[in-house]
Order: sequence, then C-alpha cells, then structure tokens
Amino acid sequence: MSVGKDYIVSKVLNNNVILAIDYKTRQELILIGKGIGFGKKEGKMTNLQNKDIEKSFIVYDEKTKKEYFQLISQMDGNVMGVSEEIIAIAEKHLGQLNSHIHIALTDHIGFAIDRIKIGLEMNNPFLFEIRALYPEEFQIGLLAAEIIRDRLDAKISESEVGFIALHFHSARQNKKVTETVKDTRFLKEIIDLIQNELSVSIDNRDLMYTRLINHLRVTINRLEEKKYIENPLLSNIKQQFKESYRISQKIGEYIREKKHINVTEEELGYLSLHIERIKETSKIISKRVTESYQA
Repeated sequence: MSVGKDYIVSKVLNNNVILAIDYKTRQELILIGKGIGFGKKEGKMTNLQNKDIEKSFIVYDEKTKKEYFQLISQMDGNVMGVSEEIIAIAEKHLGQLNSHIHIALTDHIGFAIDRIKIGLEMNNPFLFEIRALYPEEFQIGLLAAEIIRDRLDAKISESEVGFIALHFHSARQNKKVTETVKDTRFLKEIIDLIQNELSVSIDNRDLMYTRLINHLRVTINRLEEKKYIENPLLSNIKQQFKESYRISQKIGEYIREKKHINVTEEELGYLSLHIERIKETSKIISKRVTESYQA
C-alpha cells in the first residue's frame, strides 16, 4: 500500500512540478512527478502518494529561498517547471548538484528563450572545449535542448547546449559558472600557445584535440591537489624530443605564471609526448597534401 502525505500547494509551475508546503513539517519543497500539478489549485491542500513524487528538494537556505521566490515572481511557470525537470534528470545521471543551480540554470534557460524569441543568437567561443572536457554534462545539455524544444517550442542551439553544460559542471564541482568559464578559457589559451609554437592548427573535432585538452585538465587538477607522478621515460623524452620538451617548458612557465603552481619535469615530459604526436601528425598531413597537389 502506497503512503500519502498532505501538502499545501503554493504554486503550480506546470503539470509535472509544483511548489508546495509539507502540511506536517511546514517545509517548503519543490515536488516533481508526472502529472502531479494537473488540476491543482494554489492555496489548496492536496494528498500525494509517495510513488507519484519522482523527485523533491527543500528550498534550502534563506538567501537561496529569497532568490528562488524572486525568480518565481518574474518568470513563466512553465519555464521554471521544465527547468526543474531538467535538473532532476541531470541529478539522476551526474549525482547531487549544488542547490544554486535551481536559480542559475533556470534563469539562464529563461533568458535563452527570450533571446530566441527576438532572434538574438549567442555565440559560445568554448563550444568544442566544453564538449571535450565535460562530455557527460554536454549530453545532458542535448537532452535538455530536446525537452525545451518539445515542451516550450523553443529551439536551443548547440552554443546554448554548451552553456547549459557549463552550469551542470559548475554545480557538480560546487563552483561558480564564471570559474568554470575561466578554467575552460585557460586550457584553450594553452592549446593556442602550442599551436603557435608548432605553427599548426589542430582540428578541435579531432580525437587528438580531445586527448590533449583532457590531459591538460587532469595535469592541472593533479598539481593543484599536490599529487605528483613519476615519469620513467623522462631522460629519453628530453633527448629524443628536444623541441617538444622546450615547448612543454614554455607551457609550464605559463601555467606557473597564471595558476601559481609548479609544473614538475615529470609532467612536462608527458606533455611533451602529446606535443610530439601533434607535430608528427601535422607533418604526415602536410606531406599528404603536398603529394596530392603534385599528383
């Protein structure tokens, strides 16, 4: 037998999401479940079975609560309801997210839809980096775009999917979105530096690009956490790949200058291997292009 609880409906956001007060504990909650908002009246009591509530969360601290209620007063309830459904799906796949995402992502989605209505497209300069660095979050972003299209009749661009993915990653890491953007920009700057040193252009859709940017992210995270690794190939790398090691040293200096962390020789050695692969691959591609012109 399913157990039910009494709630006072504060606001119906859409057919699947309501803001309610637990009649017994007096806690304010967001309740999510298929059809639980249908036919509900604000200010009225309703009994909901536990099996009908797929997800619930408490409207946390006073600051978050105040911001959330300001958002409710300003935004279309359907947008808020869809945003909550998207967040619930994200938490199923990504785990518990920082509670501020209920404000930050909802606000972003609402603003994105407003921009779409007036034909204003927002470019995302870090789209390829976001896709490579945060693949799980990006996949949820694509799912969010489908839900928004189907439920709110708004077509979200891939650039917007990237921004949504940033919100998920930030909430997952308990960071501000601005910090995540800063980290992503920094990694892109390092890759630009490598491209300039080698006088090559790496296709950002290529697996090599994905491997490099993820290697850089893991390396910096490891160094920030003061976790150090050994590199038994270091002496050979220094001798055989001198140019690549020189470039990796330059990258190490850049990281030290911007992040105030020391990049060990062992890490520089592993980075040199990635740089060497890029250098050799670009030579092969260049040779093929030359031969095709000569043929």
